[in-house]
Amino acid sequence: MASTAGRKHTSSGKDNGKNVESPSESEWDLSEPDCELETDEEDDDDEEENVEKRWCTGLACQLGYGGTILVLFETPTGFALFMYDGVKLLRPDALEVAFLKCVKTFEDKVGAINPVTGLSKELALMIKDHIKTDQTLAVGNEDYKEIIQKSLGISCLCGPAVDELMWGLRFQMQSLLPKENSERPEDLFPLCEGMKILLNRHSFKVKPDMMVTKRIIDVTSVVYECDYCVNKHRDSLRMAGEYLKDISGIDTQDWDLMKLAVALKMICCPEEKIAATRWLFSRQQLKRLKDDAPKYKNKIFKMPCLVVYNAIYSAREIRTDAARILVRLFKKARKESEAEQECEATGDHESCPDGKNTYPGINPDGKNTYPGINPAMIDEITEYGTMLSAQRKEKQVPSTLAPIGTLQGYTQISRHPLHRTENPGILSIDIHPLKDIVATGGMDTNVVLFDLPSGQVLCTLTGHSKKITTLKFVNRNELFVTGSADMTVRVWQGSEDGNYRCIHILKDHTAEVEAVTVHATQKFFVTASKDNSWCFYDISTGSCLTKVGEASVQEGYTSASFHPDGCILGTGNTDAIVKLWDVKTQSDFAQIEGHDGPVTAMSFSENGYFLATASVDCVKLWDLRKLRSFRTYSPDDSGTPISAVEFDYSGSYLAIGGSDVRVYQVADVKVEWNLIKELMVPSGTGNVTSVKFGADAKYIAAGSMDRSLRIFGP
Repeated sequence: MASTAGRKHTSSGKDNGKNVESPSESEWDLSEPDCELETDEEDDDDEEENVEKRWCTGLACQLGYGGTILVLFETPTGFALFMYDGVKLLRPDALEVAFLKCVKTFEDKVGAINPVTGLSKELALMIKDHIKTDQTLAVGNEDYKEIIQKSLGISCLCGPAVDELMWGLRFQMQSLLPKENSERPEDLFPLCEGMKILLNRHSFKVKPDMMVTKRIIDVTSVVYECDYCVNKHRDSLRMAGEYLKDISGIDTQDWDLMKLAVALKMICCPEEKIAATRWLFSRQQLKRLKDDAPKYKNKIFKMPCLVVYNAIYSAREIRTDAARILVRLFKKARKESEAEQECEATGDHESCPDGKNTYPGINPDGKNTYPGINPAMIDEITEYGTMLSAQRKEKQVPSTLAPIGTLQGYTQISRHPLHRTENPGILSIDIHPLKDIVATGGMDTNVVLFDLPSGQVLCTLTGHSKKITTLKFVNRNELFVTGSADMTVRVWQGSEDGNYRCIHILKDHTAEVEAVTVHATQKFFVTASKDNSWCFYDISTGSCLTKVGEASVQEGYTSASFHPDGCILGTGNTDAIVKLWDVKTQSDFAQIEGHDGPVTAMSFSENGYFLATASVDCVKLWDLRKLRSFRTYSPDDSGTPISAVEFDYSGSYLAIGGSDVRVYQVADVKVEWNLIKELMVPSGTGNVTSVKFGADAKYIAAGSMDRSLRIFGP
C-alpha cells in the first residue's frame, strides 16, 4: 500500500488548514510485508506514468491543467485568488473535504463585478495574470460564473462543493489573509453542508440555521480527521479479516474496524493482555484466536498490525473525547441562542443571564449548573449494556479460576503495614485490572500503591486533606479515582515509571465522598456523598454531567455500585435504604429495606441477578428479579460491624469482611451458599474494612484498621 504525504489544505471546516501527516507505516498493507524503502528506475517510471495519467485523463482532464484550479474568493475589501486541487470538488465526498496566489484591495469592490457593469479591467487583469491555459476558475455564485465566462472565455465552476470550499476559506480568513477583518465580529459562522453531513453521521442534532463558533469548527475538524485516520485502513483490515474466516472460521463481516484491529493484535501478540477483549469477543472466539495464532505466520505481520491498531485506537479515543466536547459546546450554543431569542422577544436585555454564566459553570444565583448526560452517551450506555447482557448468556466460568479446594487451603501469606502509625487504618482498597498492584486509601489522607510481586511500595499519593474513603482503578489509560472526607474527588493519571499525577480535582459535593464506582465502559464514573447526592462524571474531561439528589442533614449516601451491565446504579444510605436507579433517566425505580443501620458496602454479582449489601447488623443477599432478600449473614462478633462485601469477577465467590474474612460459594436462591473458608485476622487489630479478589481468585487482599494490607493465598 502506497504512502501519502501530508498536505496543508483548507477544508469546509473539517481539516481546518492543519498539517495532516500520514506516516508510511500506517499505510502498510496488513497481509503483505510491503515495507521496503528502496526504489528503482522501474518504480520511478511507474510514478511518472501515474502523474501523466492524472494530467491527461479522468476528472483532472475535465478541469484542465491537471485538475488544478484557481479560486476567486471575495474578501471584505476585495478579491483573492487561491490555487486548489479541483479534483476534490468533483468527488462524491466533496462536501467533506490552498495556497494563496494573490490578494488585492479594490476601492470599488461592488463595481469590480456585477450583472450591470460586468467585469472591471482591474479584476479581469488580476485573473488573467494568474490563470493558465485551459485552467478552470471556481467562483462563488452563478452570476460571477456567467460574467467571467462571457468576458474572458474562461471555464468556471460553481455549486455546492465550491460553496463548501468558500466556507472553509472564510473560516480560515484570519490565518490565510491576516490583513482582512472577519466578516462577523462575533466570530460566528453558519453551519456548512459538510459539517451537517459529518455531525448527522455521528448523531448530533443541530439546527440547519444554527451559528457555530470557531471552537466548534475546530473540534469538528478533529472528529473528521479521526474518521479519516480510521477509514483509511478499511481495505487492509477487511482483507486481513478474510484470513480470520479462512483459518479460524470467524466471520468478521459485521465487525467494526476497531474490533478487527484488536483481533489482529491478539493474533500477533497472543501472550499480551489486551483491555476489554472479554467485552468484544465470545469465549469461543477468544479461544480460537489464541489457539490459531501460529497458523497466521507469513500471512499476518506483527509490525503493520500494531501500527494500525495503535492508530485506530488513538483515533477512536480522541474522536470520542472530541464528540463529548462537541455535545457540551452545542448545548451551550443552543442555550445562549435561546436566551438571546428570548431577550429579543421580550426586549428586556438587562434581565438576560450573562453568557459566561449560563452553562456550564455558575448560575447568577451562585449555584452550579450541569449539562446532563447527552443522548449520544445514553445510546452508548444502552448499547453497551445490551451487548454485555447478551454475552453473559454465553459466558462460562473461566478454566483458570481457582477451584473451591484451593480456596479452602488459603492462609495469610503476607502482611504489609503501609500507612502512618499516628493515624492508622485502611478504609478502602482496589486491585489494578491488569497488574498485581493494590491501592490502599488510609485514615492518614494518603493513597499507597503497592506492587505485590516485588513487595515494594510503588508510590504514595498525597493531596487530600482528610481520610481516603474510597478509590477505584479505571481500566483505561492508567486512570485512577479517589474520594475523601475532604468533600473532593481526585482523578490521577499513571505514567510509565509507575508514578501518578493528579489531573482533576472535583468539588461538586458538600459533604464526605463515600463511594466511587466506575461504569462498565470505563468512560464514566459516579461518586456518592453524605450530602445526599450522587454525581455522574465524564472520566476523560473530569466534567460532572449531572448531580442527582437534594441536600439533607438527616440522610446521605454511604455506598454505591454499578450493575455489571452499566444501566443500573445501586446506592445505600445512612437511613438503611437501598435504591436502584435507571442511569438513563437518573430516576430511582426501586427502594428496598431490611437493614437496621447505614448501608456501608454493596456489590453486584457478575450474572446480574444478585446484590449483596452490608451494614453494621448483617449482610443481605437480594434477588434483583423479585427485589426481595433471600439470605442474611450476621456477624459472629456483635462488637465488630461488617464493613466489606465483594463478589469475585467470575461471580463464583462472595467475600464478607468484618472481624475476619469469610468466603462463600455463590449458588442460587433456593440453594445454601456454602462457607468455603474463614480467613482469620488476629484479634485486637481492628476490623476488616475492605476486601478484593485478585485475578481468577488466585489471592484475596484485605485492608484493616491496623493499617495493614493482608494477602491470603495458597
